Amino acid sequence: MIVEMVTVGPFQENCYVIGDEESKIGALIDPGDEAARIALTVERLGLAIGSILVTHAHVDHVRAVAPLAEEYLCPVLMHEEAEAMLKMAPQQALMMGMKFGKVPAVDGYIADDEVVEVGPLRLRSLYTPGHAPGHLAFHAEDEGIVFSGDALFAGSVGRVDLPGGSMQVLMQSIIGRLLPLPDETRVLSGHGPETTIGLERISNPFLVGRGAL
Repeated sequence: MIVEMVTVGPFQENCYVIGDEESKIGALIDPGDEAARIALTVERLGLAIGSILVTHAHVDHVRAVAPLAEEYLCPVLMHEEAEAMLKMAPQQALMMGMKFGKVPAVDGYIADDEVVEVGPLRLRSLYTPGHAPGHLAFHAEDEGIVFSGDALFAGSVGRVDLPGGSMQVLMQSIIGRLLPLPDETRVLSGHGPETTIGLERISNPFLVGRGAL
């Protein structure tokens, strides 16, 4: 599995360019900004982008979705509950002193526990709200990777002080959906460095002693 992180924008958001090594079919996870840099990475890797997967619709995760969807003529997929926030992206951007541009169309919804195929790669969606409505993580079980969005970070968890946030719901999501994954699972999050489920279980101050449901 090809996985390349491209850290973009003023919020240093991690976009992931993923793909199958043999078929070269790929996808983008959370292209948050700097569409040209992401496109150059895709070109260097020689991938044919078949979809854009969105973990949640905060502006720092979706600012480059529209131009890249147009570039690759590919569908934009997210949880249905995230779409309302996506439509508010220009207002989100203005509050942060930014411009947004075109709001992308949502071409399909991803439900909880749904398998998303990227060529022969299989990513299972994990419904993990609390940081934002309709938040999803994507678990590539065969590769031992979970793309956690802004639910779980190295040493921290997602902020809950934005509209639709709830610490209680977020902790239920992490404990119920992410911590049950194998300890060796690599956690590739929306901001910051890579970690593992096992490391977060024993060292993350929000999670120590909580185990898994």
